[in-house]
Amino acid sequence: MTDVVQPRSRLRDGRLTIAGLLGRFGFYLAMLILILVFATLSSAFLTLANGINILQQTSTIGIITLGETLVILAGGIDVSVGSVLGLGGMVAAIALRDAGAGTVTAALLGTGAGLVVGLLNGLVITRLRIDPFITTLATLSSVRGIVYIVSNQYNVYVPDGSSFFFLGRGHIAGIPISVVIFAILFAVLWLMERQTTIGRSIHALGGNQATAHLCGVPLATIRTATYAISGAGAALSGVIITSQVGLAVPYQGSGYELDVIAAVVVGGVALTGGTGSVLVGALGSIFIGVLLNGMALINMPAIWQMVIQGIVIILAVALYGVARSRTT
Repeated sequence: MTDVVQPRSRLRDGRLTIAGLLGRFGFYLAMLILILVFATLSSAFLTLANGINILQQTSTIGIITLGETLVILAGGIDVSVGSVLGLGGMVAAIALRDAGAGTVTAALLGTGAGLVVGLLNGLVITRLRIDPFITTLATLSSVRGIVYIVSNQYNVYVPDGSSFFFLGRGHIAGIPISVVIFAILFAVLWLMERQTTIGRSIHALGGNQATAHLCGVPLATIRTATYAISGAGAALSGVIITSQVGLAVPYQGSGYELDVIAAVVVGGVALTGGTGSVLVGALGSIFIGVLLNGMALINMPAIWQMVIQGIVIILAVALYGVARSRTT
């Protein structure tokens, strides 16, 4: 199993091909160029404070990206993560305000709500055999409606003085708590992917479902597990964002699914499944974070930021597509 897209990069005479080099190192070259460009245009870019700021801004998207990566590696897709993010934050805020729940309890309730939604997605997809995109698209709409209902369409504020704020605003040795959580989750899922049968089964399922079935992979269980992880991760990000801003809003997380899928694709995970890893998914989220941070520092208009982000995604997909087609 590899961490990055590694198409065959050698010809029969032993020489490296351009396509192979692009497939293996194109992402890192693009990241380096991006850093150099923004470092040249803004003196504030290459500073420790801005580096930590990028990681903090990226951490919530990154947490969702980890779960989304597993879903896509297994041959699925989850476009409901934005709404599930909103649900997780709202459940945690209501638990704090109305039930007097503590920080841990509120965080667990919010994350648990996302876990339940993820399990339902997985069960509908595997038991009722409904297309993953259609299923999660319906979930996106339904969960958003539930968030509006439970909040009565009002913002829900975290009580003043609550220790819950530490989750989104606290630091450990100068590192934001959200970054620490992102790093821990990445380490756990990366080890699971590389060292366990579950991780190998996820890749097998996305690579060739028929072969995976013949090899005894429990397809329904594995696919459902990926959606459960995705749902829990999205809701946890919602909990952290609610802690950062001090309130939950009914529309929180709208559009996040696009940023998350963009990060997965830019990192080099194939939407067809089986190719990529949690590592490149995480790196993809950091790449998007660097891009957005750099454009903000040079005061690029928001509308042009959207245009450039779209162009970068297209170029990334084209790069990996060419590399794969020319080396297979």
